[in-house]
Amino acid sequence: MAVMNKPELRWALIITILLTSGIAIFTNYTLFSNTSIKQLTAAKKKWEAQNVTHYRLTLNYSQHDCQQEVEIKEHKVIAVKQNTCSIIPPQTVAELFAQIESAVNGKECGPNGCACDGPVGIDAIYDAKYGYPNQLEFRLKPQQRWLYFGYWRSQILGEYCTLIGFVGRKITVSGFTPLQ
Repeated sequence: MAVMNKPELRWALIITILLTSGIAIFTNYTLFSNTSIKQLTAAKKKWEAQNVTHYRLTLNYSQHDCQQEVEIKEHKVIAVKQNTCSIIPPQTVAELFAQIESAVNGKECGPNGCACDGPVGIDAIYDAKYGYPNQLEFRLKPQQRWLYFGYWRSQILGEYCTLIGFVGRKITVSGFTPLQ
C-alpha cells in the first residue's frame, strides 16, 4: 500500500473540495431555485397576459418605514401621488420582477460576500388575479455559503469574514388599481 506524503494529501484534499463545490453549485442552481423560477415565470406570464399598461401602485417599504403611491404608464412612472421614501426611487411592476429575478438567480450576495453571508434570497408572493409581485422579502441564506469556493478557502486557511451588517428588507404592494 502506497503512503501519501503531506503535499500529495493536501492537493488531493483541495481537488476533492473543488469537485464537491462544483457539484454543489450546479445542484444549487438546478434543484433549489427551480420552484422559485417556476413561480416567477408563471407570475410574469400572468402579468403580461393581463396587458395592464396604465396603473396606480402603492408600495410600502419596511426597511425605511415609508410608502409610495405612483402612477405608471407604459413601464414608466408618470406621476408620484405620495412619497415618504425620500431615498428610494419609485418602482414599476417590471422593476419589482427584475429584483426578484436577480435574487432567484443568485446574482446578489450579502454585504460580506457569498462566502461569508451566503446569497441574498427572496420570498415572493404574487397576486392571484394579475400576477404582479404582492410581497417581496429579501433575506440572507447563510446555509448556502458552502456552495462557494471562498467559503471552503477561508475554512482551510482559517480566515475570518468581515462583519458588515445586513438588514432584510420587505416590499409590500398595499394598493394596485388598473387605469384606462
